Amino acid sequence: MRVERSGRAAPRLVLFAEIFFFAFAAGSAAAQTAQTGNVFNPNISVIGNALGFVGHNPVDNQPSLQLKESEIALQAIVDPYARADFFVSLDSEGGVGIEEGYITFLTLPGDFIVKAGKFKAAFGKVNTEHPHVRQYADTPLVILNLLGGEGGISDAGLSAARLIPMPSEIFLEATAQVFQGTTENLFEAETRNDVEPLFHLKAYKDLSESTNLELGGSWTRGNGVEGPGLHTTLAGVDVSFRWKPLRQGLYRSLLVRGEWMTSEREMAAGTTVRADGWYALAQYQLGRRWNVGYRHDESDHADDADLRDRGDSAILTFMPSEFSTVRAQLRRNRYDQPAGPVTATELLVQLQFAIGAHGAHPF
Repeated sequence: MRVERSGRAAPRLVLFAEIFFFAFAAGSAAAQTAQTGNVFNPNISVIGNALGFVGHNPVDNQPSLQLKESEIALQAIVDPYARADFFVSLDSEGGVGIEEGYITFLTLPGDFIVKAGKFKAAFGKVNTEHPHVRQYADTPLVILNLLGGEGGISDAGLSAARLIPMPSEIFLEATAQVFQGTTENLFEAETRNDVEPLFHLKAYKDLSESTNLELGGSWTRGNGVEGPGLHTTLAGVDVSFRWKPLRQGLYRSLLVRGEWMTSEREMAAGTTVRADGWYALAQYQLGRRWNVGYRHDESDHADDADLRDRGDSAILTFMPSEFSTVRAQLRRNRYDQPAGPVTATELLVQLQFAIGAHGAHPF
C-alpha cells in the first residue's frame, strides 16, 4: 500500500515542480523583459527653480515670484565609445532652449576626452556650473558684467581635454576648445572665420585627507559685439579650497572660492576698454542639512571701466534631502550708474526641487 501511494504522489510532485519551474521561469522572463524594456531609455530628470524677490531694485527689477529657468536632463550611454547629455532649459516666459547638448568620446587614443555639440565653456568655475548646483540664488556680478549675462559662455563647439602626468600626486588637466563664436552681449561671429578659441588649465591636489586645493586659469578671444574686426579678450583665475573631514563629512565642511576675470573690449572708436572683476565666497556647513555663506562681488562694466558695481550677500541654505533645497539670500548691491550710484537691498528666497535620475556634476 505504501508503494502505491508513493507511486501516485511522485507524478504530483513532478507536476508541481514543473509548474513551479515554468512559473518561476515565466516570472523571471517577465522581470527580465521589464528591465530590458528600459535599457534603451535615457536617464530623465527635471529640476524646478522657484525664486522670489522682496525689496526694491530699480536696476535689476525682477518680478516678485517666478519659476525661474527649469531644466530637463536626458543622459545615456550611446555605445561602448561615447555618452550623450542633453539639458533643455525652460524659462519663466515659456521659452524653450537647448542649454547643453553634446556627445563625449571617452575611449580615444592618447587618453583624450573629446566633446562635440553645444556646451558650457570651460572658463573659470561659475560658467561651467548649472544654476541648481551653485551655493547661492543669483549670479555673481562679474559673470553678469564681463561674461555676457546669466547664461555665460555656452556655444556650439568642439572640446579636447587630457590629464597631464605630474609628480607629487598633482592632478593637472589641460583643455582646448573652439566655439563658433556667438554669445549674447559678448561675442558675435560675423563670418565662419570668427571662431572663438579657449584654453583652460586646472591643477588639483589633496593637501591632507580632509582638505584639497584647486587652481585654474582660463583664456579666450572672439569677435566682439561692437562690430566686425573688433575683438574681445577674456582671461581669468579661480581658486577653491575645501575642507571635509572624513569622520564628520556629513555634518561639517567648508568651501572657500574666488574668481578674478579681466576683459579687453575693442570699441568702435578705436579704443580698448580694460575691465576686471572678482567675487569671493565662503560657505560653512553647520549640520547635515544647514549651510551658511557669505559672498562679496566687485566688477567693472565691460564697456566702461570707470563704472564699478559692488555687492554683499549673506546666504542661509536648508536641504531637507538631496532632491530639494530652500535658500534665503540677503543681498545688498551698489550699482554704479552714469547718473550716480544706486543701492538695492533685497531678500531672495529660492526653492529648488528635482525628480528623476540626475548624474553627478563635475567636482
